[in-house]
Amino acid sequence: MKTTIPALTGAMLVLLAAPALAGHSTPQEREATRQLNLEAAQQAKSTNQQIASANISTNAQAPKAGAQSAPEASPTTAVESAPAAAPDANQGEPGANPPAPAPVQ
Repeated sequence: MKTTIPALTGAMLVLLAAPALAGHSTPQEREATRQLNLEAAQQAKSTNQQIASANISTNAQAPKAGAQSAPEASPTTAVESAPAAAPDANQGEPGANPPAPAPVQ
């Protein structure tokens, strides 16, 4: 047991230091990485332009429908509110409070 702890500690230090021991990138690797980054940036730029043009076309169609129109998912009939139920109305339901005891006369 006494030798296992230093051995495991040494192994962990070697694993942590491995990236530092790997060395530097070659010029070919750096150029390949630069090319890949440029390609990814161009793809992102074109995707952003497509999204922006789709948003512009959607926004251009919106005034035709009317600026004050309701959203598509809105209810078509007016929502009516009802008063809260009386405290005794739910007495028969499970989980309801038990009825109050009758006053003593």
